[in-house]
Amino acid sequence: MTHALLKAVLAGAYSQGLQLFEGLKRPSAQDLRWGGICCLNLGNMLKARHMLLTAVAQGDQAARIDLATCLRFEGEFTAAQTQLGGLDMDKLTAQDAALALRELAILQQHCGNVGRAAVLLSEAWHHSITADPRVQSAVAQSIALVAAQQGNDVKAESYFQFAEQNANPMRRVYVLLSRAASSTSLGKFGEAKQALKVAEKHAMDCPLAAGLLSYRWGMWFSAQGQFQQARECFGRAIRLARGQQQPETEFYAQLGLAALATATSDEGAERGSLARAMILATTPRAQAYLDWRQGAALVRRGDPHGFGHLYAALDYFQTNGCTREVVWALLHLTEAHAFLGSAPAARAALREAADAYLMLGSQHDLAFELNGLERTRQLLGTLTECEYERVLCAPHIPAPPVAEITLVTLGSPAILVDGQRVRLQMRKFIEVLAFLLQHGETTLGTLQTEVFAGVPPRRSKNYIHQVRHELKRLVPGLSVPYDAATHTYCVRSEGIHLTWDWQQSWDALLSSERDVMLSANFNAKDFLQDSESEWAETERERMSRWIVRVGLETMDAWYSTGDYAKCVKLAERLIEIEPLDEGLHDFLIRATVQVSGVGAARTLCWESRTLFAKEVGHVPHLLDVLAQQLHHKHLN
Repeated sequence: MTHALLKAVLAGAYSQGLQLFEGLKRPSAQDLRWGGICCLNLGNMLKARHMLLTAVAQGDQAARIDLATCLRFEGEFTAAQTQLGGLDMDKLTAQDAALALRELAILQQHCGNVGRAAVLLSEAWHHSITADPRVQSAVAQSIALVAAQQGNDVKAESYFQFAEQNANPMRRVYVLLSRAASSTSLGKFGEAKQALKVAEKHAMDCPLAAGLLSYRWGMWFSAQGQFQQARECFGRAIRLARGQQQPETEFYAQLGLAALATATSDEGAERGSLARAMILATTPRAQAYLDWRQGAALVRRGDPHGFGHLYAALDYFQTNGCTREVVWALLHLTEAHAFLGSAPAARAALREAADAYLMLGSQHDLAFELNGLERTRQLLGTLTECEYERVLCAPHIPAPPVAEITLVTLGSPAILVDGQRVRLQMRKFIEVLAFLLQHGETTLGTLQTEVFAGVPPRRSKNYIHQVRHELKRLVPGLSVPYDAATHTYCVRSEGIHLTWDWQQSWDALLSSERDVMLSANFNAKDFLQDSESEWAETERERMSRWIVRVGLETMDAWYSTGDYAKCVKLAERLIEIEPLDEGLHDFLIRATVQVSGVGAARTLCWESRTLFAKEVGHVPHLLDVLAQQLHHKHLN
């Protein structure tokens, strides 16, 4: 059984591996290690940590490697290094030695010591030669990432190719995300998008990568100046990272939002993102990135304290061999000197940036950073063709205009292209798209059962194919392809920006901003209002229950802080969705006492009790108690 469990782990079949583990009556320390790895990759951090700690306690010292990985995911870098420090490398197998050295290198890279990481990975590669190819793939991916960070893109590409060819499904997602990051920084946006699309298709194999996937999309949009799409992706990355306890992913997504806010002079958003990032900065490298973005923000506000932050970031990047980051920091120092300092100092910083850029091989795309540096661009514009610093003006091909496609399912269903309604003749057109967006890859049989219940199979199949044909004709870039290998349909977008009002409402409610409950369009009864499909009704009911639960939690927080008027407004909105939820009536009446007095609350209580008596034949005990308290005027 142990052999089968290890085989499942190496293959990336973590659900199967966990089932095998749970079938063991007396798991060994090594079994606990493999089971812990399965839990880790399935996103159950608490259980993974417990199993790996138990494996170490029972004598499997190599489980410290995977425990360190678990701790790193949770942002506990010092604790991860402590676990690895307890290993005797001479007693490890070649495979475990390679994995231990790789994990040490990743920790060094996260802390900013790129040179030391490269040395450790070279040693890890030496040990991995006799190991399983999938272990070699993991080491190769890390080598490629470090090489890309050092500016050695030829080396990075060869290792990326090897890693992708030998990876298990989970590891392949991470390799693709790493390739996307490298291609984005080089300005190879087509290649980056292709890698992200493939990673997106296989994201189910790697649930832990969901936040990182959204972050990489955010960086891809940012690099091309598509700020609104980038904000949405960074926001989604933050929510996912919080849910999966991945503080490092949230940190860099917050910095992505801060950079966008600085570039667009949105000081409120800028301060909020930087404040959150400050709490999450737990490594020297993270602090350097934070200093960089804080310095840029202060300079934009005309505050000379920005110089100190920028020089601190530059010093760290230079000391630790982060040449790519050195270029960025020097461009921002050029801006700072041009805005707050002197022209000679700005020119000197620009010359240093050109030196560092050439050290990278003059391949990295600088457009995104330069887009937000007005005075640096002006300075570059004054240079003659023969002046040295002109190397920073490498030609950049602007991204073609992207069509904004909106799927409207709250209210009258529609498709909008750049705000204009598309004329649709087929009644279930929007419903088919909404179902596929909600469920992903779907078989014909599932579509027929869920969306076309009661319709003859041949007729519904023909309808679906008409939808595909009409969509291709009416909305170029949006399609419903059929995958012959998996026998499934899905929604695909190419060269467009697709938004769905239902998903936007869901994302808004998942945000940490409670006030969004007062303005977001979340009346689930409006969802595909003309559809009588069972799945649509189920979705309305599911969303209604979830909205009410979130609303009750929100009102509880508001009530405790004295925001009674907000409670009244939200309760009134939610009662329109669930008129027979006694908890909502309770909040409405209690908050009304505080806002409008006992008399108004008594009237509301009478109306609520009358409604329940009429609709369900009895008055909830909670409302009877409220009525008695109001009568005796001692409601709190």
